[in-house]
Amino acid sequence: MNTKYVALLVVSICLVVRPILAQDDALIDEDPDLEASGETDEDEAFLAGIETAEIEAPAVEKDTGRAEEPGKAYFSVGARLRWIMIPEWLIKWFGVDTTRPSDDPGSALPLISNIGVGPEFTYRRDGFDITAAVWFVGLGWDDPISFKESDKGESSWEYVTNDMKAMLITADFMWSTALTDWVAIMYGAGLGLGIPWGDIIRTEATAESDGTEPCDGPDPDEDPWCGEGEEYNETYDKLKVVPWVNFLVGARFKPHRHVAVVVDGGFGMGFQVGLRAGYIF
Repeated sequence: MNTKYVALLVVSICLVVRPILAQDDALIDEDPDLEASGETDEDEAFLAGIETAEIEAPAVEKDTGRAEEPGKAYFSVGARLRWIMIPEWLIKWFGVDTTRPSDDPGSALPLISNIGVGPEFTYRRDGFDITAAVWFVGLGWDDPISFKESDKGESSWEYVTNDMKAMLITADFMWSTALTDWVAIMYGAGLGLGIPWGDIIRTEATAESDGTEPCDGPDPDEDPWCGEGEEYNETYDKLKVVPWVNFLVGARFKPHRHVAVVVDGGFGMGFQVGLRAGYIF
């Protein structure tokens, strides 16, 4: 075949095929199936070796942790519940003998057992707490108790009833050593004063084999221990203010950044075991 005719045939084929190929490319660009396939500009960039910016992690909300910032002051309001108990052996330790009424001379219950409760406010900074509280506490006992000095004779018993209560205004100063972000050991002391009300009534008592019995009045002929010049239903009114000093140890728990719970115990006006909880703001 003549070369001239071959060249003319090739050119003719190109002129026919080129429009067909261009039309196919346009159809591909407009094909919705390709868009649905998930191929995106990022895929094209990846295939082309072009790096795209990494997706940033979502921002974490600030101040969601329980850890406390050094130098920052924290404040909380809450309430306290405290059990105050004085065992009989502690009274005897100070040179005072005690006995219960003749119908219950050997009770194993504490000599004094009362509950205290009230609101409190705490300032905390760098693990040091100052807690101010105004709380109510009982200072009496349910059944009469007889007392005498240990070095006195059997004629020295006094039969005492007590329904005293007090409103305490106190401040606890507590240091803490953190074990984790939410657990710390606490230790310190509390000081304050109480405003008491109620009556302590003292009556001369007769010693019995199983306890004591109060005298009805001066009657030395009937009972030589119920003599003249003794006290019979006398109100003790010398207690105007109750001093409050106690030493405390405990543990502080912070289950949430806005919540603190303290379990403590100690010694002051008897032994104490308490629970405190507050909202931190």
